[in-house]
Amino acid sequence: MKKQLIIQAIKPLYSGFFNTKQLCFTHTLYNGKTSPSLERELFQRGHAVVVLLYDSRTERVILVEQCRVGAVFNVQEKSQSPEKAWLLEPLAGMIDAGESVIEAGIREANEETGVTLTELEFICQYYPSPGACDEQHYLYAADISIDEVVDYAGQESEGEDIKIVSLSFIEAKNKLLNAEFQVAATYIALQWLFFQKLSSSSLK
Repeated sequence: MKKQLIIQAIKPLYSGFFNTKQLCFTHTLYNGKTSPSLERELFQRGHAVVVLLYDSRTERVILVEQCRVGAVFNVQEKSQSPEKAWLLEPLAGMIDAGESVIEAGIREANEETGVTLTELEFICQYYPSPGACDEQHYLYAADISIDEVVDYAGQESEGEDIKIVSLSFIEAKNKLLNAEFQVAATYIALQWLFFQKLSSSSLK
């Protein structure tokens, strides 16, 4: 089957810090026919870079902890403990206009952890929520010295209040295997670190 796609109309719904559009389109079906005209709302927030920091010398993973609005809403909706609104994840941020992915990763690393990076190792690129959003994540890693990392960081002008959390490789791997994290990027990045980058035999 040759996959084909026809976008019939794009209607702006909202334009602000984020944008939403309504797309009307058809696409080929696996039975060889064409779908009916589909209307879908698309949320646009730009693209983001994610950077996993780790120190191979001391065998530590560096994550950031901060209060996240998506978790805030779910905590309220589900009457959960407020502590569940603070999430552990690799450092990350939106890619500014005119900025390369690498430049954004280097900038965000310095803003969120105090580390000055010169190189980033590419891991993968993925859609975190393709059913409703066109955002793509560019995931990288960097082997750094944990001595460079600050304890707290964040851009006050953006309302950021970030705590840097250092976990041993063993502790981070155990949390990964026990499904103790709540952010997709954390799982993807740590799976790469432990099951692709590092020898698993040394972490048993």
